[in-house]
Amino acid sequence: MIPSAKTGGAPWLSILVPVYNVAGWIEACVQSVLAQPLEGVEVILLDDASTDDSRALCERLCAAHAPTLRLLTHATNRGLSAARNTMFAAARGQYVWFVDGDDEMMPGAIAGLRDVILRHGPQLVLCDYRKLGRHEAGFSGPQRTLEHDRDALLRGLFGSRRMHEWTKIAQRVLWEAAPRFPEGSCYEDMATVPWLMLGVQSYCYVPEPWIAYRVRAGSITALAAHTRGHFDMHKNEDVARALTGFAADARAALPGLSPRTLERIGQFCAKEFTKIAWRLIKHRLFRDDWRLIVSRMRHFRRLLESCSPLPFSKVALCNLRDGKLRDFLRLQAFRLIARRDRAAPRAPAATG
Repeated sequence: MIPSAKTGGAPWLSILVPVYNVAGWIEACVQSVLAQPLEGVEVILLDDASTDDSRALCERLCAAHAPTLRLLTHATNRGLSAARNTMFAAARGQYVWFVDGDDEMMPGAIAGLRDVILRHGPQLVLCDYRKLGRHEAGFSGPQRTLEHDRDALLRGLFGSRRMHEWTKIAQRVLWEAAPRFPEGSCYEDMATVPWLMLGVQSYCYVPEPWIAYRVRAGSITALAAHTRGHFDMHKNEDVARALTGFAADARAALPGLSPRTLERIGQFCAKEFTKIAWRLIKHRLFRDDWRLIVSRMRHFRRLLESCSPLPFSKVALCNLRDGKLRDFLRLQAFRLIARRDRAAPRAPAATG
């Protein structure tokens, strides 16, 4: 049941928006939320010590729309994970929806969510999103029906490769049981969402874009992947270590995990390895000693293969069987380069 604000009960939904140096986008983000029906909904903004006009904009918006909008602040910049953790601790809603401050909520999103909850009452709702004007799927699985198959949930999550929090609206009890966002690390979604899924008993996937994702040149993802010559060991280490221990935890929580689901998890880990290996070649070839590149590639293979429930040799065969020829060839090529028995200097942790 969704509580009503008129009864004085707790909100049925908390929308949590982290804010850091997004003065050019935060007003559009908040206005896209305010345009929705907000009865029984609380919206919490947290300014993480922005150095632009973000805080002043948030103060003005919250003053104009209190008590629906609340503003929290950090005295010093602590990062996205800390911002989300602080907001979650302050949230009172039965369901929690994380929305980034430079993105927007699509018209009809909250009404659509409310309808799904009233109709099915799932613990978790998954949705799609828009990126560069295109409709992107946020999940791979049955649509618009109440599901209880957690094996299929994990398979759809890893098969779609969509780990972001903002396409997943979950009951707060699920977040309470999941790991907190890792402070000081990047790619915190990969380190939390898979574990969140392990506690889900019921879910519903709605193939509608409820979030408009903004691609920004200064974002962490863009800097890590597309800046010429740039290879940040710290950020790539965060990717490689994010799923540490997950395969064992998944087997413990779901002893009957199917071979297909284990393959999907392995394929996800292998894909992350080849993405990192490709970034190494693309950005550091002819800039670093080849032996250093090989050493780093071997380091990331070791980290990500240890997260996979299958050795990468078997994952490669799965790629070939599934007709993923490019994935098969890339994995085989980078596995060959990063052979474990080759001698090379130890990879330093400094940013290249």
